[in-house]
Amino acid sequence: MNNQKKRKDMEPACTWSLLSSEKTTSSSLASFSWRELTDYREIFRKHLKEKYLKIGIDKCYHHGKHVESQLLLVKEHGISEETPCGIPQQEHFIEMEHVFDPDEEGSSSSRTVVLQGCAGIGKTAVVHKFMFDWAAGMVTPGRFDYLIYINCREISHIANISAADLIANTFQDINGPILDIILTYPEKLLFILDGFPELQYSVADQEEDLNANPQEKKPVETLLCSFVRKKLFPESSLLITARPTAMKKLHSLLKQPIQVEILWFTEAEKRAYFLSQFSGANVAMRVFYSLRENEALNIMSSLPIVSWMICSVLQSQGDGDRALMRSLQTMTDVYLFYFSKCLKTLTGISVWKGQSCLWGLCSLAAEGLQNKQVQFEVSDLRRHGIGVYDTNCIFLNHFLRKAERGVHVYTFLHFSFQEFLTAVFYALKNDNSWMFFDQVGKTWQEIFQQYGKGFSSLTIQFLFGLLRKGNGKTVEATFGRKISPGLREELLKWTEREIKDKSSRLQLEQIDLFHCLYEIQEEEYAKRITDELQSIILLQPTYTKMDILAMSYCVKSSHSNLSVSLKCQHLLGFDDEERISAFRPPALILNQSFQVHHLPVSRLHFLCQALCNPYCKIKDLKLIFCHLTASCGRDLSLVFEANQYLTDLEFVKNTLEDSGMKLLCEGLKQPNCVLHTLRLGASFLPESSEAVCRYLASVLICNSNLTELDLSENPLGDTGVKFLCEGLRHSNCKMEKLDLSTCSLTDASCVELSSFLQVNQTLKELFVFANALGDTGVQHLCEGLRSAKGIVENLVLSECSLSATCCEPLAQVLSSTHSLTRLLLINNKIEDSGLKLLCEGLKQPDCQLKDLALWTCHLTGACCQDLCNALYTNEHLRDLDLSDNALGDEGMQVLCEGLKHPCCKLQTLWLAECHLTDVCCGALASVLNRNENLTLLDLSGNDLRDLGVQMLCDALIHPICKLQTFYIDTDHLHEETFRKMEALKMSKPGITW
Repeated sequence: MNNQKKRKDMEPACTWSLLSSEKTTSSSLASFSWRELTDYREIFRKHLKEKYLKIGIDKCYHHGKHVESQLLLVKEHGISEETPCGIPQQEHFIEMEHVFDPDEEGSSSSRTVVLQGCAGIGKTAVVHKFMFDWAAGMVTPGRFDYLIYINCREISHIANISAADLIANTFQDINGPILDIILTYPEKLLFILDGFPELQYSVADQEEDLNANPQEKKPVETLLCSFVRKKLFPESSLLITARPTAMKKLHSLLKQPIQVEILWFTEAEKRAYFLSQFSGANVAMRVFYSLRENEALNIMSSLPIVSWMICSVLQSQGDGDRALMRSLQTMTDVYLFYFSKCLKTLTGISVWKGQSCLWGLCSLAAEGLQNKQVQFEVSDLRRHGIGVYDTNCIFLNHFLRKAERGVHVYTFLHFSFQEFLTAVFYALKNDNSWMFFDQVGKTWQEIFQQYGKGFSSLTIQFLFGLLRKGNGKTVEATFGRKISPGLREELLKWTEREIKDKSSRLQLEQIDLFHCLYEIQEEEYAKRITDELQSIILLQPTYTKMDILAMSYCVKSSHSNLSVSLKCQHLLGFDDEERISAFRPPALILNQSFQVHHLPVSRLHFLCQALCNPYCKIKDLKLIFCHLTASCGRDLSLVFEANQYLTDLEFVKNTLEDSGMKLLCEGLKQPNCVLHTLRLGASFLPESSEAVCRYLASVLICNSNLTELDLSENPLGDTGVKFLCEGLRHSNCKMEKLDLSTCSLTDASCVELSSFLQVNQTLKELFVFANALGDTGVQHLCEGLRSAKGIVENLVLSECSLSATCCEPLAQVLSSTHSLTRLLLINNKIEDSGLKLLCEGLKQPDCQLKDLALWTCHLTGACCQDLCNALYTNEHLRDLDLSDNALGDEGMQVLCEGLKHPCCKLQTLWLAECHLTDVCCGALASVLNRNENLTLLDLSGNDLRDLGVQMLCDALIHPICKLQTFYIDTDHLHEETFRKMEALKMSKPGITW
């Protein structure tokens, strides 16, 4: 594609102008020559290049060059998460420079890219680098004419603003005709919305207010939503940066977005960053390796902002501070460490003066957060006790910087600084000696509510951290004031009330709560709160290593039988296993202490550590999209040795490596293992299935506690089942439920399963649906069932390529087995002749079947007499599903005779799509008048009209009728029939349609 080709006829794609009507008349779009348009674009590029080159060397921004431009592709429209085998694809990555590349068809149409990441990960730095590279012509050549950068936080305090204002603001430093030139080709514009806010209102509440007029002034949130909804500039592309907390409501606005996430520093990138920050490599590497002595700090330092803070305060500090670093456990600890160290390195002013400046910054930060303000004029600073002289001192430069525009406008070095100081303000607010309280009216509870259920607020998380026991002295030494007495207990009790409130709990994002509980480091309190949750469900697209650490901290002492579900396809901050050894310091390789504390590589390491805690009572663990490597298998294996409460482990659509499964199975063979249920659905690759079956067989021989095994949707094949049955047949195996559905089995597998059934005395449920077993295979199974010492109750043979031929051996099982109570034959070609054979079994006195499913079994009305005869004698059948069979009215009338018989105890009858009309409704009505057992009747998908439905309503109102659930189609019914149905509801309010 030739991006330099002149656009056809130079026709503007935009038909309106932002200029006033007078100016438009004298300067129409058509009057701009190609040269003028090109020249203006080059002027803009040069301006951006100079601007972001300057930003790149400013404090707190130069770490951006170390932020990896490779992004994790979390979601892309049209890309499936799964391969044809059902195994999730491995992680996809994309370079920032390629996110706006043309698609496979070469189209460069409007595109929305969402760049997400937690606070301090480097979202703004990545955007600034992208803008600089674009201005230098290194990325997306020819794709965009202009990049319009909008800092969402900087405009959030404005009451009303228009899109025209935002565009004009971007170009205010450039002379010449602006708006009409810029908007000549809207498809060549990229709007960058940096720091998209957590929306205060639902999308539905704002939908009517969204507008397409760029000149109309709207509230900031409404204007931003208009951009995202593509009401404004639908032809243009969008690049949005947002924290995870803003993503939930943002998702509902987006149309076909590409969602990417910034990766945490890898060990190699972190190492390179530390080397760039210290004058000597030896010093840099000592600090770098000392992080390994503190697991929590090592994780946090994978955030660029944390690495920057550590390097900033350690460049001039000694070993004493490196020793202090070993005590830093939380994000609050790190920020407190930074501010306290900046105070201790004061030169030229007194400590009291430094504390006075910090007091003012706290008040300024809180007022700014309350008013959605991130830029402050000198007058704002003065109101909070910070003079003009103070703004020029080196000390304040650790926290403030001049804004990009305005000589006397300041902003915090990083937005998280403003959030942290706001938390300090609320922690010290009740101190009588505090100044400037009248500037900030809101309580911390109101700040909490401002963020919805604001455990997601970084300010609230910092507040929890400041109230951690042991931080009080550091806070007092740094800010000169004590933490408000009673605030800690007030916060803890208030949180407990919020969690016990069911409506509040439903709105809660649990991972945010875990971060708050981790920050305060109160194990007993974390246990009480976590026990209230009952179940933990973490199903967001991505989680970080810090998320998993916080969650694991909270569950490790849980005393209730928790259920935990974790989607772990994208867990950020974990290095590949092969990388880790490359960065161990040679001098420490033989150091046993280092070996214990070095960074773990298993993505399940922290969770498994929690599970190994003797007080952890997690009962049910579900891992979704988990790539089970050798290290994961090793860690889970250790859990089985130590944990006496975990009884249910489920892997959902995982990739289980041979090495990982082998180690996992070694743990399952341990005598202390109490696991009862193991579900491994859709997790094996074809080439590993046989080996996995061998491992599992060895487990079954050793482990008598394992009673449920789910291997469904795995390509086991006949060979895999052969190996598996070696373990199933062993006398130590006490299997009660076995699921081999969709496992590529044939009749050969049934021979092995039959031999297992003949010796097994515990199996109650066998699922083999969606396998091509055929009639021969079922005959083998029936041989095992008839001679079994076992007590099989539930047999699922749906979609097994069966015909009438298999029904004779099945009938023999029904007539000879007292245990079988449920038989599913859905979607098999049973036909009338097959059902006739089954009915012979149903009529036998030893038949105990309660549930028979014959949905889509090619039946006709001719089979109904056989069913009727069976109902005359069978008193055990409770659930009969005949849906999607052409029974017709005549067949239904015959069946109704059996349904009316006193011996019939049927409770649920499914007759959806059975070719029924009003003709059979009289017979059905007579059943409802006499049958006191029927509680559910499904007649959906049939051609029932007003007459038939009214007849049924007359029967339903009869006192003898006990029907509670009644399914019919109401699309073609008239008003009179609806009135009759409403009258029935009034008479019998318990009935549902």
